[in-house]
Amino acid sequence: MKELQIKAFEDKYHQQFREISLDWLQSSGLYEKADDDLLDNPQKYLENGSFIFLAHYNNEIVGTVTLSPLENNTFEIMKLGVIDAYKRLGIGRKLMQICIDICQKKDVKLITLDTSSKLVNAINLYEKLGFVHAEITTSYYESADVKMELKLRQ
Repeated sequence: MKELQIKAFEDKYHQQFREISLDWLQSSGLYEKADDDLLDNPQKYLENGSFIFLAHYNNEIVGTVTLSPLENNTFEIMKLGVIDAYKRLGIGRKLMQICIDICQKKDVKLITLDTSSKLVNAINLYEKLGFVHAEITTSYYESADVKMELKLRQ
């Protein structure tokens, strides 16, 4: 893969971050009002300890992911998205691996994510990375009907 760089979010990329996320949410029929908090206010999440990464491919932003702290030494992965024309290049896997690596360095116990059964390719990626299906107890998103977890330590 040539010229792929994963960089931390900067305000100047807010519009691309928002557009990439809205594109896959809307095209999958998964957009809901709850998505707007992160998409409109990424700085609020960053100030609370979240990480937002952008995949730059040949100087174009083509993917995003957010990693947010929860309680009990747990982090949540949100808004993994790659522009359609750049899918199947390993960009989503690279974005996910950066999140996993950060959690391992921070000695995090558990990474969790909520997704939709409509996103079959994403679920396959998560499974390949070691995530397992878990029971949904609560979710911030109405469309989330799949919960997955990756235990990093006991």
